[in-house]
Amino acid sequence: MNNHFQRYTTVPSYTRNLASRDQVKWSAEFEMPPIGADVLIRINDIGRAKVVGYATQDGYLGVMSVPYSPPAWWVRQNGPARPDNPALAFGAEIALFTLKEQAA
Repeated sequence: MNNHFQRYTTVPSYTRNLASRDQVKWSAEFEMPPIGADVLIRINDIGRAKVVGYATQDGYLGVMSVPYSPPAWWVRQNGPARPDNPALAFGAEIALFTLKEQAA
């Protein structure tokens, strides 16, 4: 399996079987969020973000997403959050954004 970084505009074929060596792996229990959906990037408290694409790296599939209000350290490390500068987050690092979070 090729381990380099690859971006996608549509969801590539994947498996939830994390032991697979033949397909890229999606590490969440929920379905892949569509482009335009909001997710919560839980890792490092990055927060709410809009999905703008997909990518694979090291055998895992993730979402390319633009944080709405990234922490200051994230902006210092990555530059401004915008569609041409999205964050890559893997399934285990995100949660689906729900109306419950929207009300909070």
